[in-house]
Amino acid sequence: MNINDTLLTMLKEANHTNYPIEKIEVFLQNKCDFLERQKIAIDIIEEIMDVHGKKSLLKSVTELAHVEYKIRELEPWVRDHVVHALLSFLLGVYLNEKHLKLQYGVKVPCFQWKLAGLFHDVGYPAEIGKNVIKPYVDNINKIKKEIGVDVRDLKATIQIDGIEKLTNDRNSFDLIQRRLNDWELKINAKQTYEKMTNSGEICHGMIGSLSILYIIDLLYQKHNEKREYNTIFIPGTGIDVNQEYFEIDVVSACSAIFIHNLPNEYFKQAKINPKKAPVAYLLKLADCLQGWERPSSNSKSGVSADKFQITTLNEFNANIPESKKLEMKNDIFSSLLVENFRIV
Repeated sequence: MNINDTLLTMLKEANHTNYPIEKIEVFLQNKCDFLERQKIAIDIIEEIMDVHGKKSLLKSVTELAHVEYKIRELEPWVRDHVVHALLSFLLGVYLNEKHLKLQYGVKVPCFQWKLAGLFHDVGYPAEIGKNVIKPYVDNINKIKKEIGVDVRDLKATIQIDGIEKLTNDRNSFDLIQRRLNDWELKINAKQTYEKMTNSGEICHGMIGSLSILYIIDLLYQKHNEKREYNTIFIPGTGIDVNQEYFEIDVVSACSAIFIHNLPNEYFKQAKINPKKAPVAYLLKLADCLQGWERPSSNSKSGVSADKFQITTLNEFNANIPESKKLEMKNDIFSSLLVENFRIV
């Protein structure tokens, strides 16, 4: 059974009624052209998030993913982070149940994984180059105006000026740093961001993380302008809840996104521990393993799903060139504290 069949069978057997199974089946069967498949993926992502009453949040965040689709001068294989995000998410649903839960006794909460799995690559357009970062920033400013919160526009230079500044004098770097400290990772969020951007290098994981935090914070501010620091409003629900919701679910997902694309050298002192940082572990593992049906300059359709299989709960079979397999293994085992998981 190829990887797509395995994922579809898992969703049906688990009776995941909050996912649009029929649309996911069409998507996994991959019987349409690449651009149509991107449209289906975006539609599925919107439905997955809307089930939980997060339509206003989802509409804004998903717009970032649309930037890739709208930039026509890029080749399809450069733009594929939308299809990849959905495949990574579905693989993560499987690994969350079959690997994390059974191997380590932990499980990533549903909403955390939706944010991390579905939106981990939304910052990719900003990484491509200076011709793309401006429309990316313009899109965030457009979202801000639609939300209706009166804060200054972001500006695009070699980075996105002001993206870390949240409402009520909060700062994204501080929130992310606290989570990285909780996870016992030896990474300084602000210094790492400044080091990479000052060298002219933009990391899509960091940009995407900061963008999502920025937009979600604006949405919360819009729906409860007078809220105190310990109160937050969940869009689409009419419910005020403790700041803990934002701190745990949103910040955890965005912190996982922040570090998911960092070079392996950042994990030499401490690897990502699945028991301490399950969402970061799950995102990195699913992102690295998802290598099928990704278009490239060598293959417009990418490697067939038939080349990838989950043979046991802790074994992943990738029938790909050995050099690619070694690269996959290096990315996973250099950054994750992995026990009893094999790639063959």
